[in-house]
Amino acid sequence: AERRAAEAESRNRLARELHDSVGHALSAVTLQAGAARRVLDTGAAADLDFVKEALTAIEETTRRTVGELDWVLGLLRRGDEVEEGVGPGLDALESLVRGAGPRVALTVGGDLAPVPEALSREAYRIVQEGLTNAARHAGGTPVTVRLDARTEELEIVMENPLPERPPVARPHGGRGLRGVGERARLLGGSAEAGPVDGLWRLAVRIPR
Repeated sequence: AERRAAEAESRNRLARELHDSVGHALSAVTLQAGAARRVLDTGAAADLDFVKEALTAIEETTRRTVGELDWVLGLLRRGDEVEEGVGPGLDALESLVRGAGPRVALTVGGDLAPVPEALSREAYRIVQEGLTNAARHAGGTPVTVRLDARTEELEIVMENPLPERPPVARPHGGRGLRGVGERARLLGGSAEAGPVDGLWRLAVRIPR
């Protein structure tokens, strides 16, 4: 029973890694490509710099995701459990945010370097899923990402304006925010998501 439980947890972790990595990449690339196409359709030469930024973001996102996908598929082929100490962490956060487009603003309070490795990896995935959620349901609106590491908790707050029309619910619900909650709880933290004062807010607190 313990072995089966461990295998099930390993499969769940692999599923979360695939969902967050590939799902984010597809959403980010779709958003950036659509924005670049709309600019080119207008024929405005002054906006070519924006198109270059969008193409650069697509290149960075796909290159990073191919590496992450190779790692997860390698584990599946070998039948290994998810290893500790692998996968991107908060040191790759700026690249992640840059790949999400120019309308994403990152603010960091405190020093992220001392954040434990396991927490660093989970925090990266949480931000990644938050950006994916914003791209799917409120694509093109400004997104703010705030991390605060100045206390005994790592706090992650992500906000974006609510869309004029509520997003279409999936028949069986999305897995992204559920995965965020699972990641937070596994480290003894909490996660809340929902509308607050005209904004969609994802707030996560995890002890360090």
